[in-house]
Amino acid sequence: MEVKATNTKQKFNCTTKDKIMDNGSCYQLITQSFMSNWSETAPVISEKEFNRLKSLGALSEPYEKVSPMTGITLTMYNFIKE
Repeated sequence: MEVKATNTKQKFNCTTKDKIMDNGSCYQLITQSFMSNWSETAPVISEKEFNRLKSLGALSEPYEKVSPMTGITLTMYNFIKE
């Protein structure tokens, strides 16, 4: 499944091993990264792109995970289609 990120001009090929995290302010493809200003950065996905993936049935049901560093509850989605 090809996913377009908003913070880079790259497109990312996602498999069933990839995950999207919803932290309440944005959607991030946390299992992939790209180099930006000498550091690795997770691709940010627009709400429109996220809704497109959901409507295609590419994402699993959401589940919650608590961040061990901050204690914040994050919503995670697994890819179920490639």
